Amino acid sequence: MLRSIWNSRSGMAAEMEKLNTISNNMANSTTVGYKRVDVKFNDLMQENLDRLGYPVTKGKPQFTGTGVRATEIERDNSQGNLLQTGNNTDIAIDGEGFFKVQDGEGRTFYTRGGSFNIDNLGTVVDKSGNRLIILNEAGVNVNKPGIGFKNSSFIINEEGYVVGKGNENLRIPIFEPKGNDCMKSIGDNLYVCNEPNLIVEKDTKDFSLLQGYTEQSNVDLGKEMADLIITQRAFQLNSSALKTADEMWGMANNLRGR
Repeated sequence: MLRSIWNSRSGMAAEMEKLNTISNNMANSTTVGYKRVDVKFNDLMQENLDRLGYPVTKGKPQFTGTGVRATEIERDNSQGNLLQTGNNTDIAIDGEGFFKVQDGEGRTFYTRGGSFNIDNLGTVVDKSGNRLIILNEAGVNVNKPGIGFKNSSFIINEEGYVVGKGNENLRIPIFEPKGNDCMKSIGDNLYVCNEPNLIVEKDTKDFSLLQGYTEQSNVDLGKEMADLIITQRAFQLNSSALKTADEMWGMANNLRGR
């Protein structure tokens, strides 16, 4: 009886994690550069029925499960649709990779969100005020207050080189992790890599930058709605099973007390 209660409880907890993930995907369906996430489930430890003293029919499974749990958050890094905005400071990555940005304290992050603008200090920033890394020929970041851009009248070619600011050797580097485990989401469409040696700059031939475009979220609302209905139903079934097991446990206790 306790096994039924525990299995139902673990199922409810796992489905709740799935519901939270789906809700987050739907909430970010219009977020530029957002990548949908999914939850993977694994069975908890199985127990041998024969060892527990239960009779086992020949040819039938001899193990029983002890529940399920959410074990992994998997990110879908497939390309989102590209939307033309006409804004010169909007940049989309066609292919794999991330922009590198830096906050006011010098901390670096990575993002696919290419919706940038020029602030009153002449720096190209994202919606959170993080500065886009733009390198000169010596590999020094020039996107800093006082030495940055004064307006958006510049051209960015497909290889990331910036033309129209008096120095055609400026470029926007794109970075790629050596494994998905490197990139950890910290919210606001930003990622960090705790192992700097696991993320490298990509060759300019391996991607294309499109100026005046943004990459849209790769969330499919139709699929998310279908997953939401299925997950809600699974949660309800686990809840009903828990209620039934609890009622049976109560009946057994009442019979024992007579």
